[in-house]
Amino acid sequence: MKITSSVRILVLLVLATGSLHARTWWNEAWSTREKISVDTTDNGVAVSDPIGTTTVVVRLHDGNFDFSNSKEDGSDLRFVDSDDKTLLASQVEKFDTVMNEGFVWVKIPDLKPGTARDIYLYSGRNEKKKPAKGEKVDLPKTAYDGDTVTVYHFNEHGTPPGDSSGNGIRAETPGIPIDGSMIGGGIKLDGKKPISIPANPNSAVLEASPYTWMTFVKPTSMVPNVPIYSRKDGANGLRIGLDNGMPFMEISSAAGTQRGAGTTPLAAGAWKHLALVSDGKRTTLFVDGVAVANLPVALPAMNGPAFIGGDGDGKPGFAGEIDEMEISKTARTPGFIKVSALGQGQQNAKLLVMGKPEAAAVSFLDSLGLFGYLIKSVTVDAWVVIGILGIMSAISWIVMVAKNKYISSLAKGSKEFINQWHHLSGDLTAIDTDDEERIKSLGGRAEAKHIKFIHSTPIYRVYEVGCTEIRQRVSKGGGISHRALESIESSMEAQVTRENARLQSMMVLLTICIAGGPYVGLLGTIIGVMITFGEIAMLGEVDINAIAPGIAAALLATVCGLVVAIPALFGYNYLSVQVKDITTDMHIFCEEFLTKMAEYYPEKNSGPNGH
Repeated sequence: MKITSSVRILVLLVLATGSLHARTWWNEAWSTREKISVDTTDNGVAVSDPIGTTTVVVRLHDGNFDFSNSKEDGSDLRFVDSDDKTLLASQVEKFDTVMNEGFVWVKIPDLKPGTARDIYLYSGRNEKKKPAKGEKVDLPKTAYDGDTVTVYHFNEHGTPPGDSSGNGIRAETPGIPIDGSMIGGGIKLDGKKPISIPANPNSAVLEASPYTWMTFVKPTSMVPNVPIYSRKDGANGLRIGLDNGMPFMEISSAAGTQRGAGTTPLAAGAWKHLALVSDGKRTTLFVDGVAVANLPVALPAMNGPAFIGGDGDGKPGFAGEIDEMEISKTARTPGFIKVSALGQGQQNAKLLVMGKPEAAAVSFLDSLGLFGYLIKSVTVDAWVVIGILGIMSAISWIVMVAKNKYISSLAKGSKEFINQWHHLSGDLTAIDTDDEERIKSLGGRAEAKHIKFIHSTPIYRVYEVGCTEIRQRVSKGGGISHRALESIESSMEAQVTRENARLQSMMVLLTICIAGGPYVGLLGTIIGVMITFGEIAMLGEVDINAIAPGIAAALLATVCGLVVAIPALFGYNYLSVQVKDITTDMHIFCEEFLTKMAEYYPEKNSGPNGH
């Protein structure tokens, strides 16, 4: 029953601990999270066409994010998918804790149209806590899918635009930087000096291959036939631009040049999203996610240099601002283009709906501070050892508690018996009778409430053996010979030995815990240290932040071994003294009993009391 009660208490503690951390939390090393709903339903950015894997921009400001809770460069920001387990690749374009402004690009795999999908933004990295294994991944370089060839954020100052896709297609000439552009930083073009992009094998366009180009533009003047983006390789070429504000595309090849244009000119001073998509047979021009022109031709092969804001021939080019240019070697779907145009632009807040910040629930282990941190760092092998030590500790405490209660009751009973015996030994006539009940009640002196209490003691059972032996010999007539006294003494000493063995029962379990606990704990520590150094050898590098928790957790096994052994040692010594006292009382009683009986029952043929 006691063990059952203990199990119930343990279950209640586990349930209570779980209730403190009932919510799923990707990684406890991060203190805060916000739910972001990616909404492609009619309530957000309504999309009915397939989208696929896309990279969206999360705009952070002091109205939806606490910048004081993050690192100055935003390197502690993590995005997790709706399962709260899958880490999403992300790339910080800008994170300003002074202006409280941030732009982070997050790759969302397989985004569906007409759905609301939740992702989570985690911030507030606690360096004292150990991150989960596999958490450190190359997030920025994987923020775009493998079909993305080039990404220009245009957030550089005084240097040519760098490629954020990881393909290394860097421009040769810088633009005029603008801090407050469409998304973070952008560039301004004066129509005179375009930005040149050298030829690169990674950006080569194969004949009739799928292709997507898109960017945000804000024209400042309406000029005839100015290119926004152009590329030429011999007779083959591609031009995307504005003709007095009218968006157009031109595809040139040996067969000639074909041109497609929209029907509505762009307004000066307003941001618009332009995109060109070729599926290998047909090429389509989009404005703000809507198709405005089609050409029944594919792109020709091109591997020459490209230009942003001109043709590179000295003729006037595009004048205005440009931001976020992206080129892909696949034909993006209309749904993808629409999400990019509206979701990255003015309707970003409708596509990405930010929730309220949530603080990490304080788990039971977190409330333990450093000790809780060590527990979370314990490896499986160490848990096995600690589990064994836990069983040993439970056994030792059960033995100590049960034995202490048992011996304490015997000590009280023995004290009461000796008290009654001292009165009885002055007049042995009270038990000189064949009435067993009178003998059991120590000559009728013991009260009824004490009799059962006394009968459970070892000293009483020794007394009972002595009385039985005396009666058997006296019933044959006469006194007791010296030889008979020796026989009675042997019988009583044998009973003392049996009672001592009973008192010592289960004490061996304490000695096992005392001697074995530290060694079992040491075994766990050695195994833990071996595994830690084995991991270091496999990694080929030494990181104190990775080593320290493993070794500290391994040492926890030795601590547990000592926690088992020390209480068992104290308990064993205390109980041994108690057993020794009871055994000593039994030996003293034997001597006193035999002495009194020898006086009361002299040698045969002598009368009682020596008469």
